[in-house]
Amino acid sequence: VSWYNSTVIPVVTDFPVWLGNTISGTTHNSGNLVDGLINAYYDGFIALVNSIKFSIWDAAGNTIFIAVCSVLFYVLGGLPFLGVAIGTLITLKAATAIILILGPIFIGFLLFPQTSQYFWGWVGTIGGFMLTQVLFAVVLGLEISYINNFIIKDGVINTDLIGCLCILLYFGAFTMLATELPGYAASIMSGAPSGGVGGVGGLIGKTTGVGA
Repeated sequence: VSWYNSTVIPVVTDFPVWLGNTISGTTHNSGNLVDGLINAYYDGFIALVNSIKFSIWDAAGNTIFIAVCSVLFYVLGGLPFLGVAIGTLITLKAATAIILILGPIFIGFLLFPQTSQYFWGWVGTIGGFMLTQVLFAVVLGLEISYINNFIIKDGVINTDLIGCLCILLYFGAFTMLATELPGYAASIMSGAPSGGVGGVGGLIGKTTGVGA
């Protein structure tokens, strides 16, 4: 049990975040993806607001309109993404903790041929959870890159009305991607086709065979 606590649990909880950040080329002070996601969105919002530096009386009406639309669409598009991503990540962490607690029991199942399938189902579920966290870290890196390269460039809002509408579209795509990630991870780990927005429950069901 001590080996399990000192080796298996840290690998499952820490390795996905490290690997995802390495692949996406981003680093966070916290190993918590939820904190990293919130901080990235908040920093982007502050940078967006700080980039709006003009006098209301001197600036052209078009400039004011674009600036207001950029902030408004950033909030309207980003909050649903935050809600979906944070909700999924918190659920993943809770489910991972519960399944890790039961880990020694499933390891014991490996000793008997009749029950070894449950061990491999447990391994597949843990692998799916880890892969989902890696994918979320990569998506977070893409989001940060999008904010820095498309919304704000060199401290200035570099967009027009079409660009403002694209903010909503991009965040909508990120939101849809966040809902699909658990299904993609389950498909990779179990070889089953993704059935759409299955969430964490679908991930557990596909890797363990429950509900099949």
